[in-house]
Amino acid sequence: MHASLVNHLRWLNEYELGERWRATYSDGEWDTRLRNRLDAADIDYSYTVKADPRFLDWANATRRGAILWWKPAHCCTFVGWVERNGQQYAAILDNNYPGRFELTPREQFVRLWAGYGGFALTVMEDPASSLPYRSYEILDGAY
Repeated sequence: MHASLVNHLRWLNEYELGERWRATYSDGEWDTRLRNRLDAADIDYSYTVKADPRFLDWANATRRGAILWWKPAHCCTFVGWVERNGQQYAAILDNNYPGRFELTPREQFVRLWAGYGGFALTVMEDPASSLPYRSYEILDGAY
């Protein structure tokens, strides 16, 4: 769980906080103790334990992402919803396989997430900036 929280903090551009967290905590965790530790560190967060997809919709819309129970006895980072071929997928970053996103269809993802306990948490820092896009400048009427 702590590795996924560090990934989440890095996504929020909280590198220093992520490194402090990584130096302090490691290995497994359960949601109540994590929340107690976040409270003790005065880190603001929001969470659910009910596998409510509206929480992930909000985390996606605000570009914050979240950490959540995913797979047996494992926490991963929910990066957001992505569209592929007209279908919505959950994009998950597993801290055991960094650099590779796992895509699971939304309905299947929500069902499995509920089966793993339904916990998700996001730190309430400013979200990551949006992805850059290619811009064009008009020069004398030409592109």
